[in-house]
Amino acid sequence: MLRITKDKPIELMQCDNERAIRMKVGSLHCMLSNLTIIRKLWNKRVKSASKELRRGWIKCVIETHQANQDLYIRVMNGLL
Repeated sequence: MLRITKDKPIELMQCDNERAIRMKVGSLHCMLSNLTIIRKLWNKRVKSASKELRRGWIKCVIETHQANQDLYIRVMNGLL
């Protein structure tokens, strides 16, 4: 698995790429682990991309998944 650290380059997802990732992550249950989400969405296109792009993809997937988890927790606790 790639490590995402500040000293390694990351190519951020933009526009349609980010939207597609958000849609795919949104279709999975929000209480799955980050690793499970990445494994379910990993495909040949991501695997064949550059390391910088893969880091950006992983970062976008994790950020989206964590935002979904936060929303779920706030809704279930009656905070929204």
